[in-house]
Amino acid sequence: MRETKPFIPRQLNEAQWAWFLAFMGLLTRLPMLRLCSAETTDGVFCLTYFSPDFVQTPRFIILPGYPALVWLGQQMGLPGWLWGRLLSTFAGLLFLIPLWKLSRRWVPVEMSGLICLMAIFSPLLWFWSLKVMPDTLFLMAFWWCLERLTVVYLDKNPASWWQACFLGALAASTRPEGFLLIPWVLILGFGLSPKGLWQKVVGIILVWSAPVYFMSQKLLLLLSAYQEGMGLTEGEGRIHFPILNFIDHLYAYLSQPLYVFSPLVFWFAVLGLAKMTRRLGGEGEALKKILFQIFILLFLSRLIPVTFQDRHMLPFLPLILLAAGYHLEVFFGSLDKGKGTIRILFFRNALLTLCIGWLALFSAAVLISQNDSFGDIKRSAQYLATIPPGAPIYSDEIPKTQFWSGRKIQLMAHLTENAPFIPKPGDYIVLHSFYLPRLSAFERHLIEVDHAELVHDDQSMVVPLLTDVMEEPSLQNRTAATAFRFVPQFFHSRVYHIGEETPKEKS
Repeated sequence: MRETKPFIPRQLNEAQWAWFLAFMGLLTRLPMLRLCSAETTDGVFCLTYFSPDFVQTPRFIILPGYPALVWLGQQMGLPGWLWGRLLSTFAGLLFLIPLWKLSRRWVPVEMSGLICLMAIFSPLLWFWSLKVMPDTLFLMAFWWCLERLTVVYLDKNPASWWQACFLGALAASTRPEGFLLIPWVLILGFGLSPKGLWQKVVGIILVWSAPVYFMSQKLLLLLSAYQEGMGLTEGEGRIHFPILNFIDHLYAYLSQPLYVFSPLVFWFAVLGLAKMTRRLGGEGEALKKILFQIFILLFLSRLIPVTFQDRHMLPFLPLILLAAGYHLEVFFGSLDKGKGTIRILFFRNALLTLCIGWLALFSAAVLISQNDSFGDIKRSAQYLATIPPGAPIYSDEIPKTQFWSGRKIQLMAHLTENAPFIPKPGDYIVLHSFYLPRLSAFERHLIEVDHAELVHDDQSMVVPLLTDVMEEPSLQNRTAATAFRFVPQFFHSRVYHIGEETPKEKS
């Protein structure tokens, strides 16, 4: 017997989807702004980017785009950590606008909404939306620039080109990978029309001069990261076989997305990408001439440096979700030409619920297991703020300890020069197992030889479901850390006070 259509499914329009996505995004972010106990080292550098006298000048490649926005909020009297996390949150939500616009060229309204909903619950986007970090701002600017370049290619719209030019400059002011956009901005801009050529040249120079200047200050640091991966550096950490480092990262970036983006979404994306490359017309051409080429360069740029973190895969998230959504839309359309049957609706909704539910549960596990990263360092630093003013403080870590304590911290001598560290009576010493793995041995020496007294002890625990701090220094920011995703990592921060020697000891 042929099944009848008991009803026609109701679908939300674009305005209703926009309000729903905004509500869900804010609901899952704003109440959790205080969830993470502390910031990463890069996060502290962003908070103190324009205060080089307060925290040591960062060695890492941090461009001033995001720190400048954080600084503006601080100048208005807002707490830096709160304003920085709000910036990350709103940038992560604004990223949904270009994701929606580009997905609408490939799928109907409902699937575009579901793609954006999967983005909201994605563990990478959710987690880094709650930290003081430039990742979500870069994602928003980078993907929005790609969306505008697609519009320029398809619709020959000069206004969209200017928007792409500004967004590309913002991306380049946030992360070095933003400079990958320059060739496509130039080619599509000059290919629009011969009219207004000089205006475009002057505009590009004015808009991109700031990012180029900022990058020129960090160019040597950027090159050193690639030199390290190519084995061109000296020292104990030198890479002797660069080709093995390249292959190691190649396999990591090909295998880890299956875990980070969830198995269902990843395999749907693989099938969707295969379908998208065969699509005829302007959208298919724009995909192959703009998006694919830029993402291939981005992918290759990540294979040379030694460092590896899951957050480096965040720029690939929108392409993965768009491809997965496109496959699902084609797949659902092929199930039954007679839309609206109970059986098809049940299967469709069950599969979508499984995809989104998997992402939401994974994200919840990440937020719960990784919210105390560097928490022990922050709490021990806050204790230092309570000790007598003027007391000398030594540590094996400077930026975070100095920032959270508000006190002048001196680096222990044996860490910077070939000399023994000899504390004096009245000194305070704060040690962290993250930076000093042999903490127990050093502690025994302090207590037995230097008469140190333990005055504060703090611990933190992290399960690195997404790559995070590791007990073993050789695993930190390395591909090998992915083998320990479900192994709890324990950290200690201890504060010691050097006491006076007894008369007997002095004699």
